[in-house]
Amino acid sequence: MSLEIIILLSVVQGFTEFLPISSSAHLVLLSEIFGDFISSRNFDVSLHFGSLLAVIIYLRKDILKICNDLIFFKKEKSGFKIFKNLIISTLPIVCIGLLVHLFDFDIIRGLEVIGWSTLIFGIILGIADKNLKIMKIMNNLNLKDAFILGLAQTLALIPGTSRSGIVITAGLFMGYSRYESSKYSLLLSIPVILAATTLECLSFYKETGFFFNYEMFLGIVISFITAFLTIKLFMKWINNASLKIFVIYRIILGIIILVFVYN
Repeated sequence: MSLEIIILLSVVQGFTEFLPISSSAHLVLLSEIFGDFISSRNFDVSLHFGSLLAVIIYLRKDILKICNDLIFFKKEKSGFKIFKNLIISTLPIVCIGLLVHLFDFDIIRGLEVIGWSTLIFGIILGIADKNLKIMKIMNNLNLKDAFILGLAQTLALIPGTSRSGIVITAGLFMGYSRYESSKYSLLLSIPVILAATTLECLSFYKETGFFFNYEMFLGIVISFITAFLTIKLFMKWINNASLKIFVIYRIILGIIILVFVYN
């Protein structure tokens, strides 16, 4: 890949991964706009690894709290409870993801699917955000709610849905605030991205052996910087504002894609 494509993909991945607008959809769109450039599997892994590092560093205090409560087995502390909830929330997408991997199920990533999912889930996000009724706090998240959030996350397997977007949407409908829903979405991204990245690394290493190169290094660095800055800005924004800007963006983008597809 050219340096321009490496930078473009890295920036787009880092910017869209944790916003409710779907990173995979934007990467497919780039392929359609700029031609069928080939993004290698190892480069894709590097982009996700960079994003993973960004969210880990941003949430380092929360992660240290979780680790501390686990090490000293403080079952009544918040860190231990969050860890249990994250496991429950992660199980649905891990199970479905393994089934997709084992049976080599081909998920359709065409523009038509992306257009409709971008539009529909954007509208649903808007409904959830407009009718926000804060009744719960994440510190009191129970296993049932954690499982429901995990089920919602499985919809992210549909291109254009947005993993963070669907988790935030479900959280809003269930009575959690924008900020807490977004923060839980960030926490939940860690085991999901870690599992997917590890699986892909093992698979790729088995096929080709050691595969690190300068493209991967650039991908990690650029996606990390972009993702970290995006997370910081987004969490500050969401603490004081609504999700309306993302809803409008998704609706406009979805309509544009569908007009292009059906024209």
